[in-house]
Amino acid sequence: MTNKDLLLKAKNKEDEGDLDSAIELYKKALEQDSKNHVLQIELGNLYAMTNRFSLAVGYFRMACYQFPDNEKVSYGLGFCLQKIGNEYHSNRDYLMAQAAFEEAVKICPKNPEYLFNLGNAYYAQGLFHKALKSFEGSLHIKQDSEAHHNAANTHKKLNQFSQAKVHYEKALEGTEYQIHTVVELIQLKQITCDWIGLNELIIVLRDHIRSKKPGKIPPFAVLSMPGLSAKDHLNVTSSWIKSSGIKTAAIKGKYKHNPKAVIGYMSADFRLHPLYFLIRDILKNHDSNKFVIKLLYSGKDDGSNEHQEFKSIGANFINISKQSDEELNTILTNENIDILVDLSGFTMQSRSLITAYKPAKVTINWLGFPASMGFLGTEPLFDYILADSYIIPKEMESDYAEKIIRLPGCYQPNIGDRPAPESQNKSSYGIDNNAFVFASFGQSVKITESIFKIWMKLLKQKESSILWLLESNAQAKTNILEFSEKEGINPNRIKFAPKVSFQDHINRHSVVDLFLDTYPYNAHTSSSDAVWAGCPVLTLTGETFASRVAGSILKEVGCEMLITRNEDEYYQTALALSNDSAQLNNVREMVLRGKENSSLFKTPNFIKKLENVYLGLLQK
Repeated sequence: MTNKDLLLKAKNKEDEGDLDSAIELYKKALEQDSKNHVLQIELGNLYAMTNRFSLAVGYFRMACYQFPDNEKVSYGLGFCLQKIGNEYHSNRDYLMAQAAFEEAVKICPKNPEYLFNLGNAYYAQGLFHKALKSFEGSLHIKQDSEAHHNAANTHKKLNQFSQAKVHYEKALEGTEYQIHTVVELIQLKQITCDWIGLNELIIVLRDHIRSKKPGKIPPFAVLSMPGLSAKDHLNVTSSWIKSSGIKTAAIKGKYKHNPKAVIGYMSADFRLHPLYFLIRDILKNHDSNKFVIKLLYSGKDDGSNEHQEFKSIGANFINISKQSDEELNTILTNENIDILVDLSGFTMQSRSLITAYKPAKVTINWLGFPASMGFLGTEPLFDYILADSYIIPKEMESDYAEKIIRLPGCYQPNIGDRPAPESQNKSSYGIDNNAFVFASFGQSVKITESIFKIWMKLLKQKESSILWLLESNAQAKTNILEFSEKEGINPNRIKFAPKVSFQDHINRHSVVDLFLDTYPYNAHTSSSDAVWAGCPVLTLTGETFASRVAGSILKEVGCEMLITRNEDEYYQTALALSNDSAQLNNVREMVLRGKENSSLFKTPNFIKKLENVYLGLLQK
């Protein structure tokens, strides 16, 4: 058949919609006329139309070499490279996505979408400076709310909070803003203790959450926002799952019998992270006669001793950070896990959504995400949530998708070989030895304007007192000092504690007279740290999981008198204790006795309770 006949027949097939036949005929024609670059373009177009972008790229590359100034050819190549990059990105192969987007940008340097996607690939790999350059390049070509949003996220990762705020506010200009930008701006303002206009933003978010379609709202970010209920948190997580596009397995798989129960602990935080001080001893000391332990890690190697310790703990350590959902499901299925315990929840780099595939007989939400993990359709994403009778009372069960497992005592474990607190003088920290020290060593994101005003009120009422806070970031420090001055408090009465070694962190509690908890996100690990050091913790408890953790810890050590239920009670209790040294000393003694007599820091007792729960679940 002549080349002319092949082309005519191919064109007819194309007109008929039989694109596969047209492709084969054009390929034969190209074999007879290998320098026919128009045919290369046509084949590129047809392969693109049939979603075979890798094959299309080959033909467009050849045509682009011959026609470097042809915008249509360049567009075709860039389009296909973007499709390939998007596919790699969705499968978590960010390096290959980066390569595809970099080539697309090289071919079409003025296309803002390609620069935007390249920024996303860099961001996913933690290459924040490169990501920022790409986002700014995209914005230079075209103003776009999502590009502003992602540029803001990147600035936030680089601790460039002022620049992040500018981009979030630009993303919110106009009427068609996205609610996830509102969430990120709220969180940024909380991180930097910038409370001006914050309540208005939270009301916008709350009303949106309570609408019928909350949309894609980052679940962890809302846990520290005042005015939101546990039911709101449940709506956010369920909506997040829906917006992810993850599909559930129709039925659970066929699991093989294991001679020992296989427990898979999944986390992005097997590294230097507060989780280490909670979970390490549990992972090390399970009964090897009854259990096989596997650690499934989705985070990065931070080079810390803690990360190395997790890797050498004696369990099977499996990196699950780079696989697609389908690949990860295959891995987990092959591991034949009886109980999959997620220790991260909806936090950075977690793989919690994999439970939609039902990769284990039983799935449990524990420790990492203090709220329900929500519904996938009408079914809970996780089978169970591990809590206790204080964290989730019977009357609050409807706020959780999961079935509730209540451990006897406090739901929170702790490592048992914590360093003993060493007594210090206040003067060694630059504090007058006669000063009364109120302290709160939680992250700045947890400090609300309402709680901070109570702290300022206490400083006004209690002479020679100071407030000692954790040093989170420079902007939060500036805003806090400015706010305290407006409240009539000399900024010199606010001290900031730098981040130090764990031993030094424990030691400085010895000069704290009263630890003031945050609300609605309590001090969790920080409460345990304070109790370990014998420091009284005054908490304000609410209805959400995150607002009840300190109360659970205090109940465990027999110090319920330190649990308050509204702001006035919180203030009056703090003031009374600060003015009654004998009563405060009695409370301190109760904390010390409770620490010794409770199971809070006794790993063997906790493991026994936990293992009984696991074995009971597998007998159902």
